[in-house]
Amino acid sequence: MLQTLEKPAQYLTMTSSSFFYEAQPIFFRSSGNGKPVVLLHGFGEDSHVFDALLPHLPTGYQYILPDLPGSGASPLQPTISNSIDAMAAAILALLEAEGLSSFTVLGHSMGGYIALAMMEQKPNAINGVGLIHSTAFADSEEKKTNRRKSIAFIQENGAAAFLKTAIPGLFAPAFVASNANVVDALVFKGNNFKAASLEAYYEAMIARPDRTEVLRNAQVPVLFIIGDEDKAVPMQDVLQQVYLPEQSMVHIMQGIGHMGMLEDTAATAHHIASFLALLN
Repeated sequence: MLQTLEKPAQYLTMTSSSFFYEAQPIFFRSSGNGKPVVLLHGFGEDSHVFDALLPHLPTGYQYILPDLPGSGASPLQPTISNSIDAMAAAILALLEAEGLSSFTVLGHSMGGYIALAMMEQKPNAINGVGLIHSTAFADSEEKKTNRRKSIAFIQENGAAAFLKTAIPGLFAPAFVASNANVVDALVFKGNNFKAASLEAYYEAMIARPDRTEVLRNAQVPVLFIIGDEDKAVPMQDVLQQVYLPEQSMVHIMQGIGHMGMLEDTAATAHHIASFLALLN
């Protein structure tokens, strides 16, 4: 369940910045000082999805939280938002502009797809990758068909209506029953999304290639956080991938769906902290 812990003073201050990429701003926030750790949000989210998690993460790091183009404060850039590779290139450009030559990347769901693309594009810059309820597999034909049905629903009913129906299914049923306020808050934030953004992200995910070879060639540790009740990224799919990297850290979260950073915030932070310690 979502846990409320005292926030360390370091994380009471967030710095908001923007980076212009192809004449459009990409907004991002940062907190803390030290080795850079990038947190990439998923589909239908923005960087604030990590706000509950951030206070529980270890000190001694600079946490960088971008709003992907089309999410949060970052405007939609159609030719970037509809491609996992293009979004990866945009985030790499942002980090380079910030003077960061090496960093750890942790991605939730679609953010994990982008993290793997970043690793493929610039492997020497990345010292660790975390897949938080994410996968290196490409979409199956069934998954592609379901995404196209979702695009049709969004076009007919709008982004907010779609997220209202989709978001509860991302959580384990027991969590939804006992933490309706958390689920409702995420649904409410969905009112800020434009249909074009969600459609672009779906097209990006449909088109993305299989990146199991990126895991197989990984020269850095890879973190896998898996929910045993995750319907979006099933545990059995991810378990087929965890042996591919030379060094993996694997955590299976019992009774958790696709949203571990909200369903069990403290445990997710503990798993991330263990991974970051491994990289030191």
